[in-house]
Amino acid sequence: MPMKKSRHSVMLGTAASLSAIASPSTLRLRLFGGVVGALMLGGCSTAVSVGVRQETPVEDVIAASSNVSRTYQLMPGDSITVRFYFNPQLDEDLVVRSDGNISLSLIGELKAAGLTPERLSQDITNAYSKYFNRSNAVVIVRQFEQQRVFVAGEVFGPGRQNIIPGTQTVLQAIAAAGSVTDNADLAEVILVRQLPTQTEPMVTVLNLKEALSGADTRQNLNLMPNDLVYVPKSGLANANLAMHLWLLNNLNFSTSVNASHQID
Repeated sequence: MPMKKSRHSVMLGTAASLSAIASPSTLRLRLFGGVVGALMLGGCSTAVSVGVRQETPVEDVIAASSNVSRTYQLMPGDSITVRFYFNPQLDEDLVVRSDGNISLSLIGELKAAGLTPERLSQDITNAYSKYFNRSNAVVIVRQFEQQRVFVAGEVFGPGRQNIIPGTQTVLQAIAAAGSVTDNADLAEVILVRQLPTQTEPMVTVLNLKEALSGADTRQNLNLMPNDLVYVPKSGLANANLAMHLWLLNNLNFSTSVNASHQID
């Protein structure tokens, strides 16, 4: 006959499980991972459980970001006009394709994404020089593809936001997302940033409470295109969620109640 568990052993087992689930260090490193997929599918906040290998100190994120060129670089979706001073019949209106290229008469494919308008102008001039003596060309950006960031987690309006780089901060993005819920932890907001100069994204934890109090305004970073901001649940909210999930997954309430009466 199987041995019955006392209520004390059940509670001790519950406490041990919750301790493993809801310890701050574990939660911080397991909060972010499925956010990108969730946002792409509609911007819904969701609990995630994918490990973050290493946090990057805020100072290192600021230093690395400051080394990125502030000169505008073309990106897929940008609408451009190529004008030729001495051969206006070659003028073309183009859109940078998703593969980063454009197609020009006589020349064919040229890379555009990642280049400044000035650099692309020089490349086009050089490409046409084999056909014309005076092939001077200039690239004019007619319309910029909207640059965006993503906000998820404990905010009322998670999802994608359009930004002008260098003009919006993390706190402003959170405010634009409808502000935070009562369960939010502003002391450990996660920022994920992928710089064009690096092969892997940087993951840093921001203490926005210090930014709000004025103790450390560096925590409120300026956003860059494709940044992801994740506002986690507070420790208490996570503990409540963990308790709820544990009870749902591990306890049959009717059996537990009957067993407890029998043990008493």
